[in-house]
Amino acid sequence: MLTKIIFFIFINFTLFAYDKTTDDKNVYFESSHFRTIAGIAYSNATSVESFSDKLLNAAEISWTKEVEELEFKQPKNTDIKKIDIYIGNKSAYNYETESYETISSSYAGWAISYPSDDTPYFLINPIVTDEQLKVTISHEFFHTIQYSYIDQYAMSDKKWRNNIWWMEATAVLMEDEVYPNVNDYINFLKPFFTASYKNFEIYNGMHEYSMVIFAKYIREKYGLQIIKDAFSSINESGEDGYFEILDTLLKKDYNSSMQQSLNEFTKWVNNSEKYFVDGRLYPSLKHYKSSDDFPIEKGGVKVVDNLVVGWNMLALNSEGMDKIESDNIEVVWSYENGLWKNSVNNEITDTNSSLGYWIKAKSISSLNYTHFDKSSLDITNLSTGWNLLGTTEIINLDRFKDASILLWQYNNGKWFVYSNNTEISEQIENLGYHVLKIILPYSSYWIKKLI
Repeated sequence: MLTKIIFFIFINFTLFAYDKTTDDKNVYFESSHFRTIAGIAYSNATSVESFSDKLLNAAEISWTKEVEELEFKQPKNTDIKKIDIYIGNKSAYNYETESYETISSSYAGWAISYPSDDTPYFLINPIVTDEQLKVTISHEFFHTIQYSYIDQYAMSDKKWRNNIWWMEATAVLMEDEVYPNVNDYINFLKPFFTASYKNFEIYNGMHEYSMVIFAKYIREKYGLQIIKDAFSSINESGEDGYFEILDTLLKKDYNSSMQQSLNEFTKWVNNSEKYFVDGRLYPSLKHYKSSDDFPIEKGGVKVVDNLVVGWNMLALNSEGMDKIESDNIEVVWSYENGLWKNSVNNEITDTNSSLGYWIKAKSISSLNYTHFDKSSLDITNLSTGWNLLGTTEIINLDRFKDASILLWQYNNGKWFVYSNNTEISEQIENLGYHVLKIILPYSSYWIKKLI
């Protein structure tokens, strides 16, 4: 038999009401859209009532913001049911799973669905602070909204796993949408800022949360509609995930692409205070050297400190001269199909990371590279004469063992030369040139086929 008591509590000068009921195993506290659950032994525990009050208040604030104001879908079945919030480690009994809900001290909370009808519920750790409670509720509630867009049973395990990054990134983003003054999301940023080259789709309990920085970029650059459209597209995307869906939406509706966005995103994270609303609070982005052997993975970006004062032989990202952000560059020269072009005369528009460039810099500085900057080398397709090529990966010179070639590279004021032709190699040594032993990423080189 259920017993019922009505409580009225003033919160933030507004009247807030919740109902208290009990059954043989649990005590329930209910608001308009939610109910908290603890074990019956806590029916008269003022600490549980107080915690439930905070839970329900935070949950209703999240509902108002995320569903009513931002107009995301409301969670499944919430037109006829309330969302259960189990208070962990308080003997709350889940009738569907026939178990008591417990939670490790390592977790603030998580969201899941009842197996019978997919109605979402979540579990909250009772030891969280008031600030943690607010952002945890807004985060977990957004997961229940995400589930309303997704047919979980039609999605393969691989597709589900590859898309967790976007689910967590946007859930962390929503913490800041609901509680913009808490800024707890900033505590998640370090994994990205210390290893920006890593795959967006990594799922390891840390990296996926740090990808809130990309969700922040999307939200501040393009708004929330593209995030809604991405969720709405997932069921019809085949094995494509949110990375590919965002690319499609950017091309279709925003005159952009993931390639263009990643180039811009790199500039944003490299100078966060200039571009992001909260950027002054963000960690510094790790920079890399050409000799750092960390290949850029899917979606990853890198800022490489590879410009020295004077002339440099380097690869550029595949974006265009007008998108290269470096006030230190005086001039860029390219050589292709026997023709020289330079940036001063606006002769270089598009850039290509598989081509090489001569760049004159006024001071030590950096260039940006993304997942989309790929270089390839096919000796058989090289044009007759000299070719100025670029690379975004290490080139070991044994790659040329089956072809007779000559390589030149200029680095830090010195010329380095390599040939697998024995006679030419001896001449190089006699003339006192430095021997080129390896071609580092993000550099360029002259290459000529000898036969």
